[in-house]
Amino acid sequence: MINFCRKIFNKLYLFFNKMKFSLFGVKYGKNLVVHGHIDLKLNHKAVAKIGNNFYSSNGMSINPICRNITGSITLAPNSKLTIGDNVGISSTCIWVHQSIFIGNYVNIGADSILIDSDCHSLNYIYRQNIKVDIANKINKEIIIEDNVLIGARCIILKGVTIGARSIIGAGSVVTNSIPPDSIAAGNPARLIKSLK
Repeated sequence: MINFCRKIFNKLYLFFNKMKFSLFGVKYGKNLVVHGHIDLKLNHKAVAKIGNNFYSSNGMSINPICRNITGSITLAPNSKLTIGDNVGISSTCIWVHQSIFIGNYVNIGADSILIDSDCHSLNYIYRQNIKVDIANKINKEIIIEDNVLIGARCIILKGVTIGARSIIGAGSVVTNSIPPDSIAAGNPARLIKSLK
């Protein structure tokens, strides 16, 4: 009975999420599947493009690691999100201030965060005035190349490139770029092994 109810809810969410993505101006390819509730916000002149066969599970214990956590995709004004083909995410928080690029065949583990900004100035005096604070925050593009696997509860920070075919261990905080064909893990994430 529980599985039957879950299938019904998934079909309803699939319908409503496709409508939501279209209403917010997200351009997406064939076979978009978004199960569960996802928070979606695109600000003025933000652009979001998603390729074919995108899958996102959000809450409802669809992915047991996520439990009932809602995923979110937020784009600041004039920012850009590009997601390639055959990408899967689970209750992921993607917050774009400048640009986040996700390649093809990328899997992003449950409850991970991708954020291309400090969100606040590092200068405490600037932080005393919200307008000055936001004007002085630092944004840098995130690039995740093809066939990357990111484990559960990872945080990918600004200015990072994760090279093709690399694996990021669960719970890692990625502060520096990771070369292709690598396994990296830890806080901050460090190269553990080459897959070449």
